[in-house]
Amino acid sequence: MLELYYWEPNTFFLKPLIALREKNAEFSGHFFDPVRFEQFSTDFPRTIETMHNVEHEGPVLVAGDAVMCGSFFLLEYIAETIPGPELYSPDPFERYRMQELGQVIGKTLGICVSLLGCMKYLVPVLQAQDQDYLRNVIDGIMPMERRARWLELIDGNIDAEGLGLMRHRLHKPVLEIEARLCESQWLAGERYSIADIDIFSMIWTLPDLVPEMVNGTDTPRILEFIARMKQRPAVKSAFAMSRSGHPHLCFVPGVEPSRWLGL
Repeated sequence: MLELYYWEPNTFFLKPLIALREKNAEFSGHFFDPVRFEQFSTDFPRTIETMHNVEHEGPVLVAGDAVMCGSFFLLEYIAETIPGPELYSPDPFERYRMQELGQVIGKTLGICVSLLGCMKYLVPVLQAQDQDYLRNVIDGIMPMERRARWLELIDGNIDAEGLGLMRHRLHKPVLEIEARLCESQWLAGERYSIADIDIFSMIWTLPDLVPEMVNGTDTPRILEFIARMKQRPAVKSAFAMSRSGHPHLCFVPGVEPSRWLGL
């Protein structure tokens, strides 16, 4: 049976939950709290892939002897190997669009959305913890790029200028997504696919994080898309796996900006 290590259904963690529910797949779920650094416990899968995962904290899918990470790759694996409703278009151009969304636009969203969410919701949580204990744990994190992502949050190294840069970089993919949704109701073409799961998981909190950018006036198609996705039984089932009841408040450091935005 598949095993999924996941946290609150938001951003990267939400993606495989929706895909597995769309497939009606059986899996064993292992909930862990990355804010408590449970991803470093002895029970968590520790491989080269999980230690150097560009998304850092998870999710992780185990299929037999294979340990996999990278949320878009997990979507591809689930779509192509698990029986059930089609989530991967047979059309070559639509597959190209799916890859473009997941590997280019999706990575930009992963950086910007994660950082904005962390600054609004995670930083106050970290500030309320014992700082000596917190720093001792973070100082032991490897690799150093992963450690740096946590340290910049507790050290307050992200100022108003840095947040402004994230909002600026977010503007282009938001406009691209809005434009695609003006062409069709699904992002890669006429078929619902993992592209929609991938992007929805990253943008559903944007009306809260950047209401000046994602709203009924400037991005009506995005708001319609979010509402449409929330009505899918698989999405409702994925959100129901939240333990806090407030998954939209749950963020951890995401993709390394140095690899994708040259920061």
